[in-house]
Amino acid sequence: MAMATPYTRFQTTLRDVFVKLDLTKEEQALFAEPQEIHRTDISFQRDDGSTATFPAFRVQYNNARGPYKGGIRYHPLADEDEVKALAALMSIKTAVVNIPFGGAKGGVQCNPKELSKKELQEVSRAYMRAMVEHVGADIDCPAPDVNTNPAIMAWMRDEYEKQTRSYSPAVITGKPLSYGGSLGRDTATARGGFFILQEMMDRRAMDPEELKVVIQGFGNAGAHMAHFLHGAGYTVVAVSDSQGGIYSEEGIDPVRIEKYKRKTGQVAGEYCTGSVCDTERMKLDGVRHVSNEELLELPCDILIPAALDTVINEGNAERIQAKFILELANGPTTPEADAILQKKGVEIIPDVLANAGGVTVSYFEWTQGRSGEQWTEDQVDRELKRVILEGYKAVRREARRNEMTYRQAAFSVGVKRMLDAMKVRGWI
Repeated sequence: MAMATPYTRFQTTLRDVFVKLDLTKEEQALFAEPQEIHRTDISFQRDDGSTATFPAFRVQYNNARGPYKGGIRYHPLADEDEVKALAALMSIKTAVVNIPFGGAKGGVQCNPKELSKKELQEVSRAYMRAMVEHVGADIDCPAPDVNTNPAIMAWMRDEYEKQTRSYSPAVITGKPLSYGGSLGRDTATARGGFFILQEMMDRRAMDPEELKVVIQGFGNAGAHMAHFLHGAGYTVVAVSDSQGGIYSEEGIDPVRIEKYKRKTGQVAGEYCTGSVCDTERMKLDGVRHVSNEELLELPCDILIPAALDTVINEGNAERIQAKFILELANGPTTPEADAILQKKGVEIIPDVLANAGGVTVSYFEWTQGRSGEQWTEDQVDRELKRVILEGYKAVRREARRNEMTYRQAAFSVGVKRMLDAMKVRGWI
């Protein structure tokens, strides 16, 4: 049997939905491959005078509903297949929340931790020079992703403007505030997921104070989510980062965790130095150290994977105790795990809905860039809540009406909206 790849996993879900929607062969063919794949090698001069070369990609999956949209990641494993799958998921995601974008994704196959700040700037500018003909406010608008940030987006926008001799604040999103960014962008992914979770719990008349939450990943999305949940009365019982995590049945305070993470570089920093932990002190505080694998299987009501993909798979799905899973990470659950969890009655809010807050606020930033306006944080939050909850309601209705899981329903809503646009444009 061929090894599953991120793109074949995407296609597995897509095929399920095609069957339920009864699509023609011609309609299905429109989703088989991305519209454009741009691949190149980018070279730049390192600080020591030598030349380094990295593979770079931009995959543009579908633009029926508007300009391509999607992040650029710097990662040693950012190969073409992974970038392709993420571009396809972006197309579904933008359609699910009904914003006028298609889907794309970019990647540079490198380890940014091995680069100096100057080298990082060189790579970012070289990437934009290589892709300059394929991006633009009305063509394709990149954004930050894994290991990229507002500073990198600023260099890229600057390089684009240099190359095209234009003023183009809407060419890229996730920029610094002082250079055309939007308020509320840094918390948007977590905030969108939080709005959906609150709505779900309200509909079920569940009291946050009686609910225990486990969060894998304490990066931007995971850390903000921990703060929002803690503030709303949920009990966050465990969090982790790449070095493992901590668990306390009584709940942990994300503010304290963040303080020690800043100071020591790890969430368990209050008790551990590297892998050596003060077990006596942990016992006194009712806290224990857990690995990322153990963390997923802890007793809780809500599990939030906010780090890596495929962490929930057929190897551990049976042991997962959560009743709800909210996917803040991209692709954290494999199709095999999906089937097992569905049998167990676990409700999964899929990534293409749960983490769409980021691209929604990117859309607001793009809008502000084009109009020259600056929205207030309240305005951003209000609009984000409206857009994300309309997406949630559309998915919920689809799931109820057609007896689908939320993931199938999200894909179904996305595919239908994309097909509608393709029909209007005369592609079919």
